[in-house]
Amino acid sequence: MEFLPIYYRPMPPQQQTASPFRDLLRHMLHEELNANPNLPHAPALQQRRRDVPEKWSKTFRLDSYQPDDVKVVVKDGYVRINAKHVGGDEDNSDIRESTRTIRIPDGVDQSKIHCFQSSENHYTVEGPMLPNEDDEMEVKLENVPAITDGSDVDMQVAEQSRPYQENLDLSVFDPDHINITRKKNVVSISADHNREENGIRVQRSFRKEFTLPDGVDYRQVKAARGADGKVAIMAPRMES
Repeated sequence: MEFLPIYYRPMPPQQQTASPFRDLLRHMLHEELNANPNLPHAPALQQRRRDVPEKWSKTFRLDSYQPDDVKVVVKDGYVRINAKHVGGDEDNSDIRESTRTIRIPDGVDQSKIHCFQSSENHYTVEGPMLPNEDDEMEVKLENVPAITDGSDVDMQVAEQSRPYQENLDLSVFDPDHINITRKKNVVSISADHNREENGIRVQRSFRKEFTLPDGVDYRQVKAARGADGKVAIMAPRMES
């Protein structure tokens, strides 16, 4: 069984002096600003919230335990905490043990949950939210020595990315001018440049959008650009 490491993250000074009444006032203020976006400072608050990645967190308290006494495990959609302290000697021992279970909400990336000690007796488990599949996501363009039809066993692209492949000749564009995004199973490619060639101002644009076929795992779409400028959009096929 693999335990989560626990590290110490001190709370900001303004949170260390917080009180339940102050927290209530802060919550009421945020609710008022969200309900009335025309109020002063409301746009700035909403923009700041958009800039901060969404995450889930849960704080719990364990009195009279040291961090080494606390073990945290993530399994089957739950965070399980076990705290055990053994004191005294062989003739007069003192054993204290506490357990706690926290359910992980849907949409949390359980593989990235971690735990830290925020103050003397307070611990926090937190993890990022999984990306919303309705949001447009960028597909990073990777450089490889060459783009082939997949028959070359020495191809520098991962094996799982080879079953489905869409090839595009974008050799006239620099890598920085190519933008690839995915929204669910729809892939969009755009490329633009405006430069001078032989004393003539040349503008080029490229647009293409296509839907990945059924049976292709669109969550693992990759894009690779060969030395010849050709681009391949690849994705593994899901097991039947």
